[in-house]
Amino acid sequence: MGAGGGKPYPETPPRRWRRTACGGYVSCVSDARDGRGREGSALPTFLALGLAGREPEARVDLAAEEAAHVRAARIRPGGRFAVTDGAGRRWEVELVAIGRREARCRLVRPLSSPPPLPLRVWAPIANRDRSLWLVEKVVELGAAAVTWIEWDRSRSVSDAGRSEGFQRRAAGRARAAVAQAGRSWLPRLHGPVSPEDALAAHDGPGWLADARGRSPFVDGSPHDPPRPRPGSALTVAVGPEGGLTPGERRRCVRAGFELVSLGAGTLRFETAAVAVTALAAAILANREETR
Repeated sequence: MGAGGGKPYPETPPRRWRRTACGGYVSCVSDARDGRGREGSALPTFLALGLAGREPEARVDLAAEEAAHVRAARIRPGGRFAVTDGAGRRWEVELVAIGRREARCRLVRPLSSPPPLPLRVWAPIANRDRSLWLVEKVVELGAAAVTWIEWDRSRSVSDAGRSEGFQRRAAGRARAAVAQAGRSWLPRLHGPVSPEDALAAHDGPGWLADARGRSPFVDGSPHDPPRPRPGSALTVAVGPEGGLTPGERRRCVRAGFELVSLGAGTLRFETAAVAVTALAAAILANREETR
């Protein structure tokens, strides 16, 4: 019986697909001997506060939302998983007890945590639901920051990117995406910002998804963008429905953005954002691995 009156756990959990924090499904095999869920070679990851300065054997309690995700993963007391505070700290933990509103864990050992990718995304203020999906996916891919830009053709959008409610939902999607991808860094969310202010503060190389640009592939291989200087990042920018105005496009080019075409089709802004972020993230991750 789980702590706090939870339902008893089965002696031998079956092999099954489990629902993730983001609403998708992944194959998760639970070991009958120790209840340790594995997704490939990685431990499932959940968010936990208060990891700074902690030592092995210390107790950490997960909040109600994260405890619900642990129950959904069918991890039993004695099972192992990973927790992160979103600031680079990552631990393997053992589940001690789980109830309806909390999960009690024991810190086992610190885990390595690679630095976040030097990758920022500029997303347009646009449809709320599609914007939330965009946040979820680019964070899963490794974006370290998402900034909402109020492009000229974003001004007619009534809500997304401006209201406190949207910002709260976006932060929740980002937290879930970090856990889903097994990452250790929560992204920075900014905005809304005018194009003028964003471009004035822009530092480093940039890719602007635009049909007038060139293919991101050269001789069948991904085009390698300029390397960000230490302390800067590669910024990938996407315009709103209808695209950027000619003046906005010229200002982006003057600020150092390269126009990158994703093909002849007209893509929705969230599709373009995920496509260009995936390509940039793969290139940047490969650079880190080959250092």
